Amino acid sequence: MISTAVQEIDAQGVQNLSNLPSYEELSGIKSFLEQFCDNFGIEYRWLAENVAELDLTDEAASLIDGPRTPGYRCKLALSPESAEAHEDGELFMPGSYRWDRFLAIANHQGKLCRQYVTGIPGFLDDAGEPEAEMGELNYEPHLLIHWRLNYRTQQFSRRRILDLTVNLVTGHLETGYYQYLQNCRLEEKPLPFIPIGKRQFGFKAAYKLMADEIRYLLTIEDNRWAQEACRQLAGEIQVLENYYNGRRVTESAGDQMAAERDMRIQELKRRSQPRVLASPFAVALLYIPMVNYQVSIGGQTLCLRFDPVAGRSVD
Repeated sequence: MISTAVQEIDAQGVQNLSNLPSYEELSGIKSFLEQFCDNFGIEYRWLAENVAELDLTDEAASLIDGPRTPGYRCKLALSPESAEAHEDGELFMPGSYRWDRFLAIANHQGKLCRQYVTGIPGFLDDAGEPEAEMGELNYEPHLLIHWRLNYRTQQFSRRRILDLTVNLVTGHLETGYYQYLQNCRLEEKPLPFIPIGKRQFGFKAAYKLMADEIRYLLTIEDNRWAQEACRQLAGEIQVLENYYNGRRVTESAGDQMAAERDMRIQELKRRSQPRVLASPFAVALLYIPMVNYQVSIGGQTLCLRFDPVAGRSVD
């Protein structure tokens, strides 16, 4: 999965490769490179503040440069300034060949993946079975989707990245769960001592929950941009109405003129009406180890649930 910060950096792009990236951009580029190497098992070391050396195995080199490419050592510079200081280093920033190639691989791998959480700081540190007194530990499937929200009018355009997660056992939905996974270890195989729970919610139901949540979030956020666009659109429609009303005075308009007016108004609405387009661009089926407790209080048995990834109790 790709960090949302990296998505924002690549969305903005770099107009000219000679421009020096900002501190925030360098931090995002460095984080992406480290995540990429960690996820694909590539050994790397930082030779300088913004220069990394990668040891590519035959498998990694074939993935990056094409089948049957033998392994080699690669030096990447995260800014033009660093590339000048290290002549044997290749530029690695938005717009460079190496960046585009690494991002394409990450996007392809991240579109749909299945991962198990096998390491949680303070809970599953060494892959050993944790001691959960009176608790039952189970893998529960979660559907995580990164959404790209495009806010558009004729004069305005803005993009936002949003991640939503639905627990497919309980139907619980969360926004921003991806941040909790940053410090966890994920692998393609589960820990053998944790049983896997059966999902109770289908993917379509989870998708609908997310779509409803996006609609709700749009209703509570600042919509002054949309209100301004609607005012401008209403003014432009009024100008068209006045124009065709004036033509009726001097001409015999008839049905043809009315049809022309309606067609131009509809075209104006298509171009200028404010809209938000929500599209998923990365999907992951994640198995999160959840702890279920049963506590007896006053003769009643209560069921409590704890999410060690988020570090808190859940509904």
